[in-house]
Amino acid sequence: LRAAAAQVFVPLTVGGGIRAYVDKSGKTYSAVEVADAYFRAGADKISIGSDAVEAAQSFFANGKQLTGETSIETISKKYGRQAVVVSVD
Repeated sequence: LRAAAAQVFVPLTVGGGIRAYVDKSGKTYSAVEVADAYFRAGADKISIGSDAVEAAQSFFANGKQLTGETSIETISKKYGRQAVVVSVD
């Protein structure tokens, strides 16, 4: 990713695996920490796929209120809305 980011001349969006997870050693990483790694490596934007569905379900389950806890909300709070896109495929 770093090599591609250094060469590309348009905004670079990276997706895949941007969600909270626990690694093999048992360490927990938040979605924001995963996004942090992508941004440090040169991404301009990150793309949320599966977690977008969970965010929508959370939104409706909470009476159409944001919780501030979904990956979309936490990442966009830190980096701004322009840095997060939703991918539907």
